[in-house]
Amino acid sequence: MQKPEELGKSFRQSKREFWVMVGIWTFFAIWTVVYNGFFADGGSAEDPEILFGMPKWVIIGVAVPWVLAVSTTIWFAMGFMKDTPLSNEEETE
Repeated sequence: MQKPEELGKSFRQSKREFWVMVGIWTFFAIWTVVYNGFFADGGSAEDPEILFGMPKWVIIGVAVPWVLAVSTTIWFAMGFMKDTPLSNEEETE
């Protein structure tokens, strides 16, 4: 049988991981929507600024947050997430 304090520790860790994931997702979603909402050319007659061969708003509003989100996800998976055992190995043997 699982001790309540062990389950509580696992639950608190998973809840912490959940809120970090939601925060990361929200940050990058807001960045993308707000930046592109203000700077994307919606049929403008003038030529957009070009950066690395693409419109600048695409680089800053899509590519940069995408690269940072992937990097943050790797950090999250490799460094922040923790595996908490839900049962004792001795009990299963």
